[in-house]
Amino acid sequence: MNQTPSAIVTGGSAGLGTVIAQKLDESGYRITISGRNAERLNELAAVHPTWRTFAGDATQSETAVALVQQHVEVFGGLDVLVNVVGQSDRGRVDALHVDRLRELFEANVVSTLVHCGAAMESLRASRGVIVNIGSLAGRVAPGYLGGYVAAKHALSGLTRQMRLELKDTGVHVGLICPGPIAREDAGQRYSVDEHDDIPSGASGPGGGAKLKGLSPESVADAVLQCIRERRIEVVMPWKVRLLMAIDAVSPALADRLLASKMPA
Repeated sequence: MNQTPSAIVTGGSAGLGTVIAQKLDESGYRITISGRNAERLNELAAVHPTWRTFAGDATQSETAVALVQQHVEVFGGLDVLVNVVGQSDRGRVDALHVDRLRELFEANVVSTLVHCGAAMESLRASRGVIVNIGSLAGRVAPGYLGGYVAAKHALSGLTRQMRLELKDTGVHVGLICPGPIAREDAGQRYSVDEHDDIPSGASGPGGGAKLKGLSPESVADAVLQCIRERRIEVVMPWKVRLLMAIDAVSPALADRLLASKMPA
């Protein structure tokens, strides 16, 4: 890495992305954040005058290329790319429309792919790190999350393949798989009514899974650990790893355990 390292955080204009950018800033990284909301980006730039910002559609290749070019021109290189852009969902799979699934793949998978592609030359030069923000929904398959589960499973697969193929280049690719993240608007982001044929509790974080919300700061700490130690994958909370191990041996038992955590 460069003597004074730098990082790009996509989806950094709000929520978890902003907290990750702050954690990296505190750790000595020079920061560029990207997002769709130019007004929000300007507000953050006023609070963090050393941060660079970039507004655009994260699913478009030309946006990703322009973002990386701006960052490299300002900071002379790139050491870390954190892909935070994503979108969740609610609903039953048998009611999932193909257009909605495409939207979720664009937000959760395509955005990551185009930014990794745009940043690859710079990351090879620095032997840098990519961290993709996945989800527990990308390691298990809880109900009532619509197409989100499929999209995050695809992101997990993309991350694993990328890590193996890039190993010899010196670029490390890690995956953070957090459970529900505590938010002020928890339970209010998704509307669920009687016509959805899913429990009302599914509007909550993680589709109403009976898991304590993680603090954004703890997830940001995991990102920093992944960068420093070149961790392959961090699953949060740790106890879910037991469910993953059970699933590998007895999917039927894992299904029963997972169902017990879902809203009735």
